[in-house]
Amino acid sequence: MSVQGNAEIYSKYRYELLRYATALVGPSHADDVVSTVVLKTIRRRSLDELENPRGYLLKGILNEARGWSRRQNHTRVPHMIERTTPPDLGEVVDAVRRLSVQQRAATYLHYWESVPVVEIAEIMGIGVGTVKRYLFLARRHLKGALR
Repeated sequence: MSVQGNAEIYSKYRYELLRYATALVGPSHADDVVSTVVLKTIRRRSLDELENPRGYLLKGILNEARGWSRRQNHTRVPHMIERTTPPDLGEVVDAVRRLSVQQRAATYLHYWESVPVVEIAEIMGIGVGTVKRYLFLARRHLKGALR
């Protein structure tokens, strides 16, 4: 196990991992999610032993975020007011947070990180069609929530 190899790989991807975790669980829990995933991973094997450490860590963050999301008691409040003005940033953030973790993950990777759908499917461990469905459902939800 190479401590220096782990440090180099972590340094290379840390900001991307943190942005991804922030998109999935919010800024107050993102550090914890990333730390948990990195520590769990390096307890098992060195990051430099992984064929695709970036993909492995992104998938780990998604799995950890799913567990985090299940443990939270999110109440989804329907948006009943008809919109006549553009949404403010807070409303956009709230609408994104009401997406499922899987929809948020696919949306973040596709639209913010420009990751191709095929690679998103690999990272998430699902089929390409499922990724496309998550993106469709997310767009539909956001369109309805931000009207």
